Amino acid sequence: MELRILGCSGGEADGERLTGLLVNGCVAIDAGSITAALTVAEQVKIQHVFLSHSHLDHICTLPFFTKNIFGHTHEAVEIHALPETLDVLRRHLFNDELWPDFSVIPSPNDPTIRYTEIEPECSYHVCGLHITPIRVNHLVPCVGYKVDDGKDAFIFTSDTAETDRIWEVANATPNLRLVITEASFPNEQAWLAEASKHLTPAKLGAELAKLRRAVPVRIYHLTPGDKATMLPQLEALGDARVRLLTQDERLVW
Repeated sequence: MELRILGCSGGEADGERLTGLLVNGCVAIDAGSITAALTVAEQVKIQHVFLSHSHLDHICTLPFFTKNIFGHTHEAVEIHALPETLDVLRRHLFNDELWPDFSVIPSPNDPTIRYTEIEPECSYHVCGLHITPIRVNHLVPCVGYKVDDGKDAFIFTSDTAETDRIWEVANATPNLRLVITEASFPNEQAWLAEASKHLTPAKLGAELAKLRRAVPVRIYHLTPGDKATMLPQLEALGDARVRLLTQDERLVW
């Protein structure tokens, strides 16, 4: 399995791309940076996009992606997401007001993208991968994902506040190689983390106590302007499993 980190920042700035992962070149998880990180030729190879939730930093390049691949694919790209997330896409993004509705272009029978509802805890087999959504605790309906190729697996929690089930799944995954989870605000902004259902380094430390596996943990979603403050706070956790996720990093198992 190859995991490519297209973007892993909690905000956009020079050199900081928004959330996006690419697995085996053909499955994207979240769409904050597909068009910013990939050539058009690489974008055309994507067959499936799994969205964690509807927040803008996780979906914002989908419109430009659909335009780039139009006319260059033989099958519709499947957009997999919770029903609530797909409803947001239909009503507020691909609505012919903000962007053309590529789910019916060039025709309803031959669209550029196709919406596919997912159900938490159900496994979806695509491109040789088993992808399982797991509900997490965020401001809008949101899932993390377990991605497993039968030999190796990783877990991406997406954006979350305090949660339990995804850690239970992690502990029960014998071939787990990596966990990607978040820290969005410094400890001094715990009130903001609580209001927006994110984690601070201190809150992350409590979450990591639930992970009883000696596997690498990579942290994403730091707010760019607060990174200098947050790095010492993450180091203060004293957890040898923890380091930052790096944009453009490639992991191969």
